[in-house]
Amino acid sequence: MAVRAPKRFPEKKPGSAESTRVREKILLAFSAKAKRSGIRAVVMGELASELRMSAVTLYKHFASKDELVLAMVDAWALELAAIDALDWAKADDCSSALEVLLSWADAWTANLGKVAPAFFQDLRRDHPEAWHRYSAVILKTKQTAAAHLIGFLRPDINPAAAFQMLDDLVARAANPRFVERLGLSRREAVRMALSLWGGGALAERTTVLALSPSATTLRGAARGDQTPGPGRSR
Repeated sequence: MAVRAPKRFPEKKPGSAESTRVREKILLAFSAKAKRSGIRAVVMGELASELRMSAVTLYKHFASKDELVLAMVDAWALELAAIDALDWAKADDCSSALEVLLSWADAWTANLGKVAPAFFQDLRRDHPEAWHRYSAVILKTKQTAAAHLIGFLRPDINPAAAFQMLDDLVARAANPRFVERLGLSRREAVRMALSLWGGGALAERTTVLALSPSATTLRGAARGDQTPGPGRSR
C-alpha cells in the first residue's frame, strides 16, 4: 500500500496578502494604544497577547518597537496629507482663504483630539527618527498654507513674522492645559486663534467666529477675571 505524501501548503511569503493583513492588524492595534496612552505604555509582549499571536510572530513582521513607531508615523502622515488636500482654489479673497484655513483646523483638531499628550512626549524623547519624519510632515503643511495665504497678507507686515505668530497662536490654542484653564474646547480655541490672526494679518478684516457662551471665558481671562475652567474650583 503506497504511503501518501503529506499535503504541502504554500509558504506565506513576507510580501503576501496574508502578511500584509497581519502587519496592518498589528499596526492598527499599536497605533490605537500608543495614541491613547503614550508609546512607552505599549509593551510588545502584551500587544502580541492581545492580538492572540506570539511575540515571535509580532517581531517577524516588525523587528523592533522603533520600526513599528516609524510605520505608524508614516501611516499617520497619509492621514494628515488627506487633511491637507484642501481646495485652495476656492480662496479668492481674504474671507474665503480664512475659511479654508479654518476647515483645515477643524479636521486637524479632530485628529489631534484622539492623541494623548504622552504620545508626543514619548515620540520626541525616545524615537528621534520618527519625530523627525513627523516634524517634516507638519513643516510641509505649514509651508503649503503659507504659500497660499501670503498673497492675502497686509502689505505693511513682515510675512515671516506673521506666519511665526500664527504658528505660536495655534500651538498655544491647541495646548490641552491652556484650553482647560479657559473652559474652551480645543476646536474653539484654535478657531478663535485663527480668527484673531486673520483679523490683524490679512489685508481685509475678516470675522468668521462669533463668541460662544463658553468663549466668553477668554474675554474674562483677558480682563483678569478668575472664571474657573473645567476641573477647577473658586
